[in-house]
Amino acid sequence: MHAIVVMPVTKAYVIQLFIGTLYTLALAGMLIAALVSMPVIISPAMGQQLGVLPWDQNAPSDTTPLYWTLGVVLVCALGLFYRALTRVVAPAKPALKPGYHAVTLLYLLAMAYGLAATVTTAFTPHYRDCGIYSQKLNGGWRQYRGQQLRVELCGAGPAEQTRQDRIRLRIYGERGELRALRHFTVQWGRDFPTLLEYSSDHLSYFDASDEDDFTRLVAMPPTLGDWIHSRLPLLD
Repeated sequence: MHAIVVMPVTKAYVIQLFIGTLYTLALAGMLIAALVSMPVIISPAMGQQLGVLPWDQNAPSDTTPLYWTLGVVLVCALGLFYRALTRVVAPAKPALKPGYHAVTLLYLLAMAYGLAATVTTAFTPHYRDCGIYSQKLNGGWRQYRGQQLRVELCGAGPAEQTRQDRIRLRIYGERGELRALRHFTVQWGRDFPTLLEYSSDHLSYFDASDEDDFTRLVAMPPTLGDWIHSRLPLLD
């Protein structure tokens, strides 16, 4: 009789990790492709109401339901991925199992963050007219503690129905390096504050997407935390 050849746990684990990664990325790609094809399948008006055209300038500013839906689908996919990896390492020695589980969790967390950052970046609206928005919202050059800082504001364009406009706020140093980044919403045509306000150690902007707590602050000059914040997706 021929002996049954059992694949080593480590090899099986690596293969399952590779296959699961491909399946998860394929699922994420199909979701993005489905959303990109929405303008061809449904009318723009329906897409705006459903919030499935987040890159459109007339889409609603609150795309939270869309992101929650994508998040739930990806979490389910990652959960199945974790279950498959857990079954693969079941025959491993008890002393090695905690290491496998730790690597699996760290890998899935990194993948979840990468997928979320990719989806968010893919559906970021096109910000433009920075000169006009900077002038209209009280941006421009400011001096704090001997440092020259340039406050730049760009907009995606107001939605036709709500008149809400998504804004990107960026603060640059005198050498042109990015020091801080924020995103928020302004409400045109209503009694709602829109202009940036400057104090001795910070600037204030007003986010119309949260009318209960709409005041936001950025330290001036921006801190090291702001510098890190501006370079890591999803922190805004």
